[in-house]
Amino acid sequence: MTEKITILIIDDEIISRYTIEALLESENYTLLFAEDGKQGLEKAEVMVPDLVLLDVMMPGMNGFEVCRHLRANPQLCLLPVVMVTAWDDPVARQRCLDIGATEVICKPFSRDELHTLINQLTNERQS
Repeated sequence: MTEKITILIIDDEIISRYTIEALLESENYTLLFAEDGKQGLEKAEVMVPDLVLLDVMMPGMNGFEVCRHLRANPQLCLLPVVMVTAWDDPVARQRCLDIGATEVICKPFSRDELHTLINQLTNERQS
């Protein structure tokens, strides 16, 4: 039996958290949720998930800052971080990658797109 993949979703918008939960609930994932960057970093340090889905635009500590903190933490620096954004342009994508994101996914995204990305990143990590 394969071990459940733990995914931490960090997003200040409740609708976005519910949407991601609805897209992933039928899969064999353990889902953790954080409402802001500070809470997300705390949960990441305690739970050490297999992957983080991180919203870019959040009040207080935005996704860029959260990603920088994750990359600076020796325990979490190799954790796959997928930046979730409504910005669908090459400059925004490159900015996310430059600050340390593993991948970028643009809203709205499909269930299949999200599952493919999660499978790709978690399989790479387990290899």
